[in-house]
Amino acid sequence: MSLRARGLAVSALLALYALPWALDVVRLRMAIEILYFGLFAVSFNLLFGYAGLLSFGHAATFGVGGYTVGLALKHIAGLPLLAALGLGALAGALGGVLIGFFCVRLRGTYFALLTLAFSQFLYAVALKWRNVTRGDDGLTVSVPDISLPGLGVLRMGQPAHFYWLALTVVLICLWAAWRFTRTPLGNAVLLMRENDERAAFLGYSVMSTKLIVFTAAATLAAVAGGLFASFQRLISPTSLDLPMGTEVVFMAVLGGTSSFLGPFLGATVYLLLQDWLSRTTDRWPFLLGLLFVLMVLYAHTGLTGLLGRDGPVRRLWTRRQAEETA
Repeated sequence: MSLRARGLAVSALLALYALPWALDVVRLRMAIEILYFGLFAVSFNLLFGYAGLLSFGHAATFGVGGYTVGLALKHIAGLPLLAALGLGALAGALGGVLIGFFCVRLRGTYFALLTLAFSQFLYAVALKWRNVTRGDDGLTVSVPDISLPGLGVLRMGQPAHFYWLALTVVLICLWAAWRFTRTPLGNAVLLMRENDERAAFLGYSVMSTKLIVFTAAATLAAVAGGLFASFQRLISPTSLDLPMGTEVVFMAVLGGTSSFLGPFLGATVYLLLQDWLSRTTDRWPFLLGLLFVLMVLYAHTGLTGLLGRDGPVRRLWTRRQAEETA
């Protein structure tokens, strides 16, 4: 990385941490939602964009992470929030192993349908096991403050403090996911996506590789779910249901699945657009659905493809610049 690139990265990082001083409470809460849903979308893209595995049940481990954090904080006295998030990540990893063990043996439509089946099964468990999950009323999550030696206390009831926690956790997770895609195993995942028979011929264990990437994606989704539950102070069966699983697909496709941060951009645009449309018209679900159809038909590379170096927007801009200088 060049010196200029490092300088830009540091500047961007400082700007992100300074954001609470520039936003009011409503916009800051939106920024927090963008952080954990952005992480959720990136975790989905590890499966879909990198491994070529379309999952309609990715909400399963998102909800598992949220419920684990909520139940851990409720039943383990004095448990720090970071430890609860760690337990949520562990539960997501275990869920990824168990669900993935069955799902990765299938391909295409059958893989997608089996992930959906597991998600709906967990949704039914959360809905009916009222003694533990409180059913459709949802489980209230009591979030403790975080004491930082020498720095003070992060008050989780203050949006700015929760934003700093969420930003730190999300940045660490994004860095870990990015590093994973740059490892030899990450390269094997790309090879497997293009031709798993060739990958097997070259000595890679296709089933094991799929299971590893499935578990990694599930772990990141569980962390996102834990942040969601901690911020909303509530986790309900809807976090495991089909709409949550399809929303993350929309976010990833909107941003572009061929780019690492494309799904994060998609989550940002989706949430901002949803917020604006829901305050403008009661037909906002129809408009968002129409946008999804148009993106799939005419801009399947997503926003990153449209705005990228070889995208139509960049080509149009270059052409206009050339005409003005001619």
